Amino acid sequence: MNHYEVLGVDRDATTGEIRSAFRRLARAHHPDTNAAGSIEMLASINEAWRVLGDAQLRRAYDRSLDVQLVAGAAGQAPTGPPRTDTELPPSSFPWRFLAGLAVVGIGIVLLGVFTYEPSKPRPPDNLLQQGSCVVIQDNGDAVEVNCDDAHDGVVESLIGNDEQCPLSLEPHRDRQGLGVACVHFDV
Repeated sequence: MNHYEVLGVDRDATTGEIRSAFRRLARAHHPDTNAAGSIEMLASINEAWRVLGDAQLRRAYDRSLDVQLVAGAAGQAPTGPPRTDTELPPSSFPWRFLAGLAVVGIGIVLLGVFTYEPSKPRPPDNLLQQGSCVVIQDNGDAVEVNCDDAHDGVVESLIGNDEQCPLSLEPHRDRQGLGVACVHFDV
């Protein structure tokens, strides 16, 4: 039974005629005024008014009825109740888009892996500090070098010219004359 049949109006009925039919049937079937009134019937009346009372929903409903009539004329069974515009088509997840995005992302990562060049170690700044690797020159001065290169020892601490290094460390003058480096020698 379609919405027009529920309200007892023709398909070419005006909105006013549909409203009048809805009000008459809603009063007649409302449980407060009619003890024998059916809640299911009242729900059908309300749904028919909701669809037929809205011009856009009514146009969409009429189109779906036309499709059902054509399908019935072609010998096909109707597939279900007429659709209204409030029903959304089943959503489809964008799998192809996500797969393409994943392929692009993987390509960028692989490109980065194959074109990566590790940075070269920074040249020493020639300012001795704790942890600097040093070589000892012939005159006894400590000169900073990269720790990846060959070196004689590592600076454990820096002290002033008038102080003494601990016994386990050897004192060497900073090449720039800024103090004394207490050097731990690699064995």
